[in-house]
Amino acid sequence: GQIDEMQKQNVSQSDENIIGSGFRALGLETAPITIVEFGDYQCEMCKRWYDNTRPKIIENYVNTGKASLVFIDLPILGPDSKLAAEATYCADDQDRYWEYHVTLYDYQGHMNSGWASIDRLHSFAFNLGLDMDEFEECITSYKYEQRVLFNKNKAGAVANNTPTFLIVNDGTGAQEIISGAQPYHVFEKDIESLL
Repeated sequence: GQIDEMQKQNVSQSDENIIGSGFRALGLETAPITIVEFGDYQCEMCKRWYDNTRPKIIENYVNTGKASLVFIDLPILGPDSKLAAEATYCADDQDRYWEYHVTLYDYQGHMNSGWASIDRLHSFAFNLGLDMDEFEECITSYKYEQRVLFNKNKAGAVANNTPTFLIVNDGTGAQEIISGAQPYHVFEKDIESLL
């Protein structure tokens, strides 16, 4: 089902040293915990986490103001992964970043099977009601290629597989790393220990 994506805010100052700036956080800016996902839109385990664990985290931590969620691209599974990541920022130009992010995981197909080809990325944008001229200009000019490569390098310093999660207490700087599509109770334990 369609997740009720909360109001988007930019990331707070304390996260910038870890994840840079300009990221869309899902949740409240005042949330004490930031959950950073390093992921690839073609990664099967990222999809498993998206389907099984993410809804409970949103319900219990994001919607309650205790945590915000940030996604950092680690496109390592092929050229479509990189282009899909760029497309999310083209959607962000029209304030639809999280909606596009959700669409990619909802429609994820087999790796490099063409499910995230340029044509499909266009149809996702069309289905979200984006201005297609603006989206087309953005994606064909590789407007966000450098941002995605920057994310990949930044993510690669922390994570060597997808998904990897960095859970940070913004006040104390304390952090936990979770590797892989772990079940909800693993996240709950680490988040609670940091709160």
